[in-house]
Amino acid sequence: MLFFGGGLGFGASNSKTTSSRGGTTTTEDGPKSSQFSIVPGVGYFIADKLAVGLDLSFSTSSNKTPYDDGGINSQPGDYDKTSGTVISFTPYVRQYLMLSDNFGFTGTFGVGVGFGSSKREGRRGSTTNTTGGPKTTTLEVGITPGIVFFPTNKVGLETNFGFVGFSSITTKEEVQIINQTFTKKTTNSSFGFGANSIQPTFSLGFRYYLTK
Repeated sequence: MLFFGGGLGFGASNSKTTSSRGGTTTTEDGPKSSQFSIVPGVGYFIADKLAVGLDLSFSTSSNKTPYDDGGINSQPGDYDKTSGTVISFTPYVRQYLMLSDNFGFTGTFGVGVGFGSSKREGRRGSTTNTTGGPKTTTLEVGITPGIVFFPTNKVGLETNFGFVGFSSITTKEEVQIINQTFTKKTTNSSFGFGANSIQPTFSLGFRYYLTK
């Protein structure tokens, strides 16, 4: 049985700082971050409640932090911002554990490889400068749990959350020191439970099943 569909992932956070001096209260914006992804995919059932498939993910992220040097040169509205995009491919095997004909749990074992680029933006007064940022390569091997609900016989609504497994992120960027350019490479690896980097922690999606 063939099925296809897609998903949307999102995440956002922001903060504010409130201070009082001499009876005057001021509120300033703190760091802000956001992430969005779209994940089309296709799959095929090779056995009862066992499927294989391939997802293609395109994601964007943004992190913005106010710039403040204590009032020496900074002005209200100054900031530093990093934004990036990642394209990844994830072949997977998915097991369905149905509690009824319409509702159940899923466990998806996948191997994801992603490639990304980024840029840095900084504002100082009325001047905004943009430069190229690091390039990243990601590798993830692990299990993503989820929930599936079938409102009709051929349409499945899904939500995935969390990630259990191995994750590795390699970052490369050009660094200039005393008129010489060097390539700086950093690799961070982790194993355990948490959010994955290829797709957001929480995502919503649907699948259309040609027969069910």
